[in-house]
Amino acid sequence: MILIDYLYYQFTNFYHQFEKDGTHKGSGIILTCAMLCWNLVFFIIISDKYFNTNIGPSNKYALIIYCLPIILFLGLRYWKFTSYEEINEKVQKFSKTKKIIADILLITYVIISFPVFIIFGIYLGSLKNTF
Repeated sequence: MILIDYLYYQFTNFYHQFEKDGTHKGSGIILTCAMLCWNLVFFIIISDKYFNTNIGPSNKYALIIYCLPIILFLGLRYWKFTSYEEINEKVQKFSKTKKIIADILLITYVIISFPVFIIFGIYLGSLKNTF
């Protein structure tokens, strides 16, 4: 099982506590796609800004087009091929140490990707909007 499956599993479990109408699986897919898209956009912005690779488009809103394959592949994977129940069965078979290691990797991934992306966005915004 890959880390993305475990990320989807934990996001879905988080939303299952709040959404009792069965929409927690969709919310897990949306949050997993959002996290991976934020990482892709962050990588493109960093490579364009500091390494002059010109990977990204000139229009900042066209970066969403780069995220479409991630959204399509993950949505298709978790709606059609791999269900939440299959991932839950695999996670229940984990040993205690394997579950702890997976949780540590997941927490590290989320802590590194989301806040660093927000802080970098604030930093770039402050560079462009100086008074």
